[in-house]
Amino acid sequence: MVRTARELLEDATAKLAPDPHANRLLPLIARGAAQRSTLAALALEQRHVMDADRRAFLHLAESPDVEPQSAAFFALLAEGEVLAQDRLGAFADARGVDEARASACEPLADCRTVVRRPILQCGGEGHPARVAW
Repeated sequence: MVRTARELLEDATAKLAPDPHANRLLPLIARGAAQRSTLAALALEQRHVMDADRRAFLHLAESPDVEPQSAAFFALLAEGEVLAQDRLGAFADARGVDEARASACEPLADCRTVVRRPILQCGGEGHPARVAW
């Protein structure tokens, strides 16, 4: 049986789409039930992720093999990370994250959410490679 391009696309999308129930934190945030300390941890980790993304996008934009339109796109994504990082400061402040706590935060090596305890662990290590890939 020969499959159409649409069937192949739908099959691939179904297999690669993330499980909507895989992230237990998002429903908590949506209904306002996420703990303040969990949101503070998210803000702390996002500082590292956003910076890593910005560096990865700049690297891609400056690659000698990239076409001008693609370079402009990646540069725009890098600018978006700077804007998001600016907004993140207000979010972190509202969650009680001060500069001392932010400076002391080391990114975690893995990425997982623990919802029974007020801990979010989502490290930025290795993230630039995944973005650049």
